[in-house]
Amino acid sequence: MLTLKTWAGLFTKKDTSDLYHTIKVRAPRDYFNRADVFIEDIIYTTNENIHGMNKTFLVKLLFDNFLDHVRQGKDMYDYVLNLRETYKNVLATVNKPNLPNSKAASKFQWSLSNKSNNTEGGDYLTLNVKLHQREVNRIEVLFSDLDWKYDHPLDMELNELLSLLFIEFITELRNGFTKETKEEIIASILSKWEEQQ
Repeated sequence: MLTLKTWAGLFTKKDTSDLYHTIKVRAPRDYFNRADVFIEDIIYTTNENIHGMNKTFLVKLLFDNFLDHVRQGKDMYDYVLNLRETYKNVLATVNKPNLPNSKAASKFQWSLSNKSNNTEGGDYLTLNVKLHQREVNRIEVLFSDLDWKYDHPLDMELNELLSLLFIEFITELRNGFTKETKEEIIASILSKWEEQQ
């Protein structure tokens, strides 16, 4: 019966509770520098000894916030399209001529070089963020549902989504939050950080 047990083992469902995917967040170097300064400002203003708070934590927090909206049943199609349209100039895109809507026609391209010809900080960096399999599955289902529901598919990858969420946050940070909004953001970040300790 040893052979049967070995053969039957092929059909045993593998445990995916510890399966993570590495997602690549791509943005210009100065966006990452601004994120570092923001985190340093949080540490300075709170006077807390915060180990482990870094850009990866910040991106994960932005993604978790997006995922909360998805799980609450909010229709994120217009938001995601607007996100892409607003910040597509920061990312490299290539147009697909077979899609009629130009807003949904651009496709994220990962062939950015580490250095651009622009010497004024135009180089890009990549940050690796690990997401759990269930989070990846949830976003894949969201993209599939939105593609099914709307005439113009998003044709988006998780890498692009996280990059755009990060770029949007840094842009808003540069534009300046109100004092109350900044305090809310810092309180939320500290709360999430304490949960993970």
